[in-house]
Amino acid sequence: MTITEEKDRPQLGLNMHPRWLGNGTAEDFLLPLREAGLSVLEFRPDFSSPDWPEIEPLVEECHRLGFRLTFHAPFKGPYKSAGFSGARRGEIERIYRPAIDYAACFAKKEASPAILVVHGAKGDRPREELRRDTVAFLTWIAEEFPSLRPSLELLVRDESVNKIGDNKAELVEIVSAVRAAGVGICWDLGHDARNGAKAVPPGFIPLVKHVHVHDISPDGRDHSPLVFGNVPYRQRLCQLIEAGYRGTVILEVNGYLVSRFAAAKGVQPSQVLWDNFKELADLTSSC
Repeated sequence: MTITEEKDRPQLGLNMHPRWLGNGTAEDFLLPLREAGLSVLEFRPDFSSPDWPEIEPLVEECHRLGFRLTFHAPFKGPYKSAGFSGARRGEIERIYRPAIDYAACFAKKEASPAILVVHGAKGDRPREELRRDTVAFLTWIAEEFPSLRPSLELLVRDESVNKIGDNKAELVEIVSAVRAAGVGICWDLGHDARNGAKAVPPGFIPLVKHVHVHDISPDGRDHSPLVFGNVPYRQRLCQLIEAGYRGTVILEVNGYLVSRFAAAKGVQPSQVLWDNFKELADLTSSC
């Protein structure tokens, strides 16, 4: 495939973590998948995670191997944007700044903006307050870190808590309210399916800058490999491509679920990933 052809279709990626490697090296794991279409790796720079000492050198190694990097802002533990539009802004900035600055530094190395996936604010506070927090948080990232392109993720709806961005119409409203360049939507197709995969509202498709794709197992496990057909990813990806989408499609899967399916089929987990990337490569080149 020529460089022109590669740029004329979405780039395929994987949520990367040291556990994918087992006892092997990054090259052992990644180079066969590169042959199947993998070119982008997504990392979560969570400095509070006990895995971070292993993740950090892996980020460097993957960059050295020539993979493009995208990032997912941390959202567990101390990383919460609720309250950002109020008195807690300074505290939240101090917590997030090292992780976001880390992602921004890699974007500068590549001399091109990098996607940073962001979760909207959530909690038991009024939804309107959480919406203001989310708009303010996205604006801060876009203005303070111009080498990043924050993309607000479509989240799974939860009736017990307010989550900003748990429906497509709200994503359009929030992103449109941010008066800063480069902010977009991360369309998580698995989350969308869990929410009922309702119609795409006006203005949604042009704002999609990043995609997460995964399946849902028959017993309801999210972030499964693309083998069950419970997420309409073929239809959605073709819809995007036909509208001119040329961004990144991240296969965001749970390694445990990949391994469980592989064991049931009597194959290696890497074979399941290879098959998934081959299917996505064929799909994105034929829509």
